[in-house]
Amino acid sequence: PKVTGLLLIVLVVLLFVLLLTVSSVSAYDGVCPTDCKGVMGPPGEPGLPGPVGSRGLKGTNGMPGDKGMKGDMGDMGAMGDEGMMGPAGETGPKGEKGHMGDMGRLGPPGPCMPSIQSAFSAVLTKSFPEPNAPVVFSHTLYNYQWHYDDTNGIYTAPVNGTYVFSYHLTIYDRILKVGIFHNYSPVVKTTGTSMLGTVSHTVILHLIRGDKVWIQVKDTLTNGMYIRQTIKHLQPFMRKRHREEDYDD
Repeated sequence: PKVTGLLLIVLVVLLFVLLLTVSSVSAYDGVCPTDCKGVMGPPGEPGLPGPVGSRGLKGTNGMPGDKGMKGDMGDMGAMGDEGMMGPAGETGPKGEKGHMGDMGRLGPPGPCMPSIQSAFSAVLTKSFPEPNAPVVFSHTLYNYQWHYDDTNGIYTAPVNGTYVFSYHLTIYDRILKVGIFHNYSPVVKTTGTSMLGTVSHTVILHLIRGDKVWIQVKDTLTNGMYIRQTIKHLQPFMRKRHREEDYDD
């Protein structure tokens, strides 16, 4: 029975092949094809993707593109490190004088300073001195600090302070108009109307260091300043005492 079944299967297969052959021959209208290829069947289903290929060669650079439009301003970045100091610039024009500032606070007391003394005493050695100019008391009785110049008759203040000046003069032959001058400005004036007599005056001045003081006769007609050899204790002289107030420059 097994052999009979196998034979039956073989016969069925052969019959199927024969039917296919007959159908092929009928498709060519009895003309045998030139090759043994059969008729193209319908397209099959898409296959699975193939493996990735190897990397290709580097391409050449393309042509430059057109310049794009200006973009928006970005966010401000963090402050950078401080740079090195640049070279000094040229000096600018002088500015206008500013307003006086407020007075500062009172400073602490300064150190004690030694007292500065200044004094002189001098007498006239020639009658009727030159008018409209400092009278030169050329013979000094005391001038230890040399603040009085016996060559031009001018006293120069060494420091800021309060000074006392006095003079005693003899009058003869004419009236006398004389005064003390401070930096070319008259401070006090004395007029002696007697043809023989004396005049005296004392004045207190506040001077700044470098200020100058002298005695001056008005003119020739009123220059009765005279020296009497027999009354030497009345000879003209100029004496100065100083009471120091400060040492400002």
